[in-house]
Amino acid sequence: MFSLQPIRISMKRIITTGVAFALLLSCASSSKMEKVPGKNNLIPFVEFYTITEGKVLSGTTTPGRRIDGPGYSYDSVSQKLEIYRNNLTDTLNIKLYLGVGKVLKGTAGQGVSSMIIGVNNLPFTHNDFTITNATKTKVGCSYKGKRFVLKPGQEFLFTETRIDTLPNTTAVQTTTTWKVAFTGFVKNK
Repeated sequence: MFSLQPIRISMKRIITTGVAFALLLSCASSSKMEKVPGKNNLIPFVEFYTITEGKVLSGTTTPGRRIDGPGYSYDSVSQKLEIYRNNLTDTLNIKLYLGVGKVLKGTAGQGVSSMIIGVNNLPFTHNDFTITNATKTKVGCSYKGKRFVLKPGQEFLFTETRIDTLPNTTAVQTTTTWKVAFTGFVKNK
């Protein structure tokens, strides 16, 4: 006659062994998450902002749209980056933090909106802005085909101005400035 008892004991052993193996793997992976001695503890922090300011040259216009919501703040003294809307998924492999923002002024609107992108691989492109490489001493970038290198504390400005005539004979001058700044470093946790 056939007995099911030995099968139950085997199943219990398999489950116990599986649980023990899973615990062992989880302990091994959490030790990998600890800071590795000698690993770069400072991560470059670059900001890319689009600043748009509108000015009425003649006629009248309605107020522009309002945007709100800075997504982060940075303290250069403590080198701490505080992210209000955390959208970062892989924080272990971040090679650079990119702060992306928009500022509206005058007839273009009002307010500031920003977010953080964790860059895991270089080169990295966001719209027309590319970061080609990053070290402790410099960041290589390009914007609209123009290449430039920034050292910590330096910035690059690219400005365009246009004049538009609205249907009600209002003339508006809009100046857009794209600002790239190698703001500093963020301490790696």
